Amino acid sequence: MEPTQIDLLVSGGHLLTMDEQAPEIADGAIAVDAGRIVAVGDRRDIARRFTARRTLDASGCAVLPGLVDAYAHAGHGMIRGLMHPAAGWPSAMYWHATTPAWWRAEADLSALERLEAGVTTGLSVIGATPARLDDTAFADANAEAYEAAGLSLVLGVGPPDPVFPHLAEPFTGSHRVDGTWVERRFSVDEAMENTRRVIERWHGAADGRLQVAIASPYLFGRHVEHRRSPHRLPDAADAPAIHAHAQAMRALADAAGVIIQTHMFAGSVDYALRHFGMAEVARLLGHGDVLVAHANGLPPAECEVLGAARCGIATVAFTHENLWYGVAPIPDLVRAGCAVAITTDGAAPYASLDLWREPTRAAWNQWMAQGSQMLMPPETLLRMVTIDAARALRLDHRIGSLVPGKDADIVVVDLSAAHVGPVVDLVQSLVFYATASDVRDVVAKGEWLLRDRVPQRVDRAEVMASSRAEAAQALDRTDLVPYRRGPARWSGSVAWSAPSRE
Repeated sequence: MEPTQIDLLVSGGHLLTMDEQAPEIADGAIAVDAGRIVAVGDRRDIARRFTARRTLDASGCAVLPGLVDAYAHAGHGMIRGLMHPAAGWPSAMYWHATTPAWWRAEADLSALERLEAGVTTGLSVIGATPARLDDTAFADANAEAYEAAGLSLVLGVGPPDPVFPHLAEPFTGSHRVDGTWVERRFSVDEAMENTRRVIERWHGAADGRLQVAIASPYLFGRHVEHRRSPHRLPDAADAPAIHAHAQAMRALADAAGVIIQTHMFAGSVDYALRHFGMAEVARLLGHGDVLVAHANGLPPAECEVLGAARCGIATVAFTHENLWYGVAPIPDLVRAGCAVAITTDGAAPYASLDLWREPTRAAWNQWMAQGSQMLMPPETLLRMVTIDAARALRLDHRIGSLVPGKDADIVVVDLSAAHVGPVVDLVQSLVFYATASDVRDVVAKGEWLLRDRVPQRVDRAEVMASSRAEAAQALDRTDLVPYRRGPARWSGSVAWSAPSRE
C-alpha cells in the first residue's frame, strides 16, 4: 500500500499524549493533515504509513499537546512591574488611559509570550474585573491579535456586577476622540449589548480558534474582603439584584451557547444556596459550562456543589489570594467532579504568561496546606495545563491531548539545557525544571508557528517596539504615585517602602 501524503510529520521525540490509552510513546511520531492529527504512534510505523510535505524532527525532545492557560487578563501585560502591596497596581488606567491601539499592542505582546511558552490556547478577560465592554473595540483588538498570531483564544467579555463592582458608579470609560480624551458614561445594559455583539462577531471565528466566554466578575457576589479595596459584604437585601444578574448571565449563555467565566471564593456558593435555593443554584451553574477562577478557601460543601455541576476550576498558584483566603482545595475539587486547571492569571502584577512556572507552585501550595508531599504527582500537574484545562474550557473534544481527530496543537520541548539536567524521569523533569525558554517548536492547528524558537507569523521586534510605545503613552496619562517606592527601597529594610512622589 502506498503511503498517504500528509502536510506535516512530527517525528522522533518522547511523546506525552495525555491519552489514557497510550500516555507515553518513547520514540513516536504524529501525522498531521489539514490542521488535524490523523495518526499517533511508533515513529517507524508512522513513517511506513505516511509521507509528508514537511517534517519536524523532534529527536531528543519531549513532545506534548499545546498547553492551555484557562485564565488570564488582557491588558495586564502592559502594566507588569507596577505594583505596591498597599495600593495594588494601576488597573484603573484600562478605563481612562488606553485606546484600541493600546489593547492591540498588549494582545500582540501576550500572544507572543504565550506562543514562546508553548501555550496554544488561552483565556483572556478584557481587562480587570469587570471586562472593559463600554465599547467593542477593545475586545475586537484582542481577537484580531490572536487571529493574526494563529493561536486559539477564549475571549472573556461581560457587564459589571450590579453589587460592589470594581468601578465607581456611574460607570465611565475614557476614549480618545480627534486628539482629545472624552469621558463617557455607560450602563450595564450597554455593556450587555456590546457583549452580545462580541459574541455574534467572534464566537467560533477563525475556523473555531476564537471562542467567547461571558465574564461575570462575581456571579454570586463577593463574600470575602478585598484587602486593598474595603467594602461591605453582600447581605440578604442584595440577594434580588445578585440573583437577577446571575439569571441574566445564564440566559445569555444558554442563548449564545457560550461558557460563563466568574470568580468565587469561600462563601459565594453558600450565599447563593441560602438565598436562591439548591435547585436554582444548580440551574444557574448549568452542567460543565461555568468556569470558576481562583476558588480559594472553599469548604468541602461548596466544592461538592461545584462538582455536581461539573464546573471548571481555574486555580491560581501565584496570587495574593492565597495569603488572604487560603489556597484552592484542589484535591477536594477534583474528588467532587470538577475539571481543575492550573493557570497563570497573568501577566500582572508579578506574574507572567509562562505557564511552565505554575505547576510547581501549585504543588507546593498543596503540600504546605496539607502537610504532605504525597499530593499532586507530576502527571496530574501536567494534565492540569493540558487535557484537564481543555476540559475546564469545554474544549477537550478539540484540544488538550495528542489524539487522532483533534486539532494539531503540538509543542516540542528541548531537553538539552543545563537546568533540565540528565533526564531520568521525563515528566518530573518537565514539571519541575522546564521553562518557556525550553520550548523549541510550536504547531497550532497544523501550522508551524514557532520554528526553532523563531516566530513564523509575527515579528518579535515589531511587537516589542509597539507595546513599549503604547505603554509609555498610557503611563504618561496615569498617576503612578501610589506605585513608586522611592529611594528608601535601597535602605536594606525587610519591609516595602512607602509610596513616593519621586
